[in-house]
Amino acid sequence: MNQPPEHDEETFWNLVDQFIEQANNAVDQAGDPALVSAALLQACSRFNAFVVAAASLDRKEYTEEMPSALSFLSDQFREQLEADLEDYREHYKVYIAKDRPEDPLH
Repeated sequence: MNQPPEHDEETFWNLVDQFIEQANNAVDQAGDPALVSAALLQACSRFNAFVVAAASLDRKEYTEEMPSALSFLSDQFREQLEADLEDYREHYKVYIAKDRPEDPLH
């Protein structure tokens, strides 16, 4: 599994923005961000399993690649999630608190 090529960075971020927009629309319809999050996680998992399988020559190679693919994808998700959680911590008042009443204790 490879990261997107450098020259595709604009396409990569455009796709990210499109997926987030679709997720936001799904929240508007479903009314539950946790449900949309779970569905996105399942879709991501299923699609990544497809990508790994499709990149394999045969079932044997796919089976051999499963542990390294799982490790790579898990590590990528963890790194990205840690960075995004930190971003939200640093910008909480901009991203989240702007829509909430002022908390006099904080």
